[in-house]
Amino acid sequence: MPYLLIVFLTFCINLKLVRAQDSIAFTKDFRLYEGVYLSYEDLRYNWPIPKEKINTNIQKDQLDFYSKLIENDMVEYEERDGSIAQIKSSKIWGYCQNNIIFINLDKNFYRIPVFGAISHFIGTVEVVGYSPGYDPFMNAPMSSSQSRVRELRQYLFDFYTGDIFEFSLEMLEELLKRDAEVYNEFMKLSKKKRKEYATKFIRMYNEKHLVYFPKG
Repeated sequence: MPYLLIVFLTFCINLKLVRAQDSIAFTKDFRLYEGVYLSYEDLRYNWPIPKEKINTNIQKDQLDFYSKLIENDMVEYEERDGSIAQIKSSKIWGYCQNNIIFINLDKNFYRIPVFGAISHFIGTVEVVGYSPGYDPFMNAPMSSSQSRVRELRQYLFDFYTGDIFEFSLEMLEELLKRDAEVYNEFMKLSKKKRKEYATKFIRMYNEKHLVYFPKG
């Protein structure tokens, strides 16, 4: 066996040992700490600001505590060093409640229904539409009117980079490339079938590539 290959295999084995010692896999029995994520790193290290550190008049035992909290312009909290700080609610990265993650996208918080290395979720975006008017007396179109509506969109969240992408087959293919076996099986399907089985292959990928959080 070539020397470089031996070195590479040794590195991979040691990496797995370090991961096993210093981190724990996210499974159905894993409990995320509840609280507010000020940034992506807070999620990455399972280190949110807990309710107890948030200064507010909202009753903290309410089921809709977090949704009410982010309705305020500012959120005041106690830093880990004991100092008091504030953050705009629109700048909060997300929050965790009942082991479910909610992520901030364009100042709206969306639930991630099935969390994993690749997460798929539904959000909405505001779009401007134009509808032509019509003059019944002149029997002719009038100038168009502008309206704002919200449309449903699908998104992908990459846990290990923190990136959020609008869903597309091309983007999903790029993410699945990190596992040659899953990717090759996915690409054997027709484009129509890839759209149909997209969530199935996200699940397949996540089952092979568990999310790990630091212990403690």
